[in-house]
Amino acid sequence: LTFTCTVSECGTRSSHQFTKRAYEKGIVLVECPGCKNRHLIADHLGWFKDSTEDGKLRTVEDLLRARGEKVRRGRLDAGGVVE
Repeated sequence: LTFTCTVSECGTRSSHQFTKRAYEKGIVLVECPGCKNRHLIADHLGWFKDSTEDGKLRTVEDLLRARGEKVRRGRLDAGGVVE
C-alpha cells in the first residue's frame, strides 16, 4: 500500500506491506513515518466500529469510496513500477 498521509501539516507519502489475509480477514493499522499517527486500513473484526459506520465499511477502499474519493489498485512490478 502506498498512500499520502492526510493529517494536517504532514502529507508524508509512504509505502507499507501486509498480508492479503490480514487485509481481507483481520485488522491492518499502519504508522505514518512522518507524524507517527496510525491509520486504519482494514477492520474485519469490528474493533473500530465508531470509525467504520458501525462496521459496514471494512477496508480503506470502502471508506474512501463512501467519501467520494478515488481508489486505484495495481501491482508492483520487479522494477518498482505500479501497473
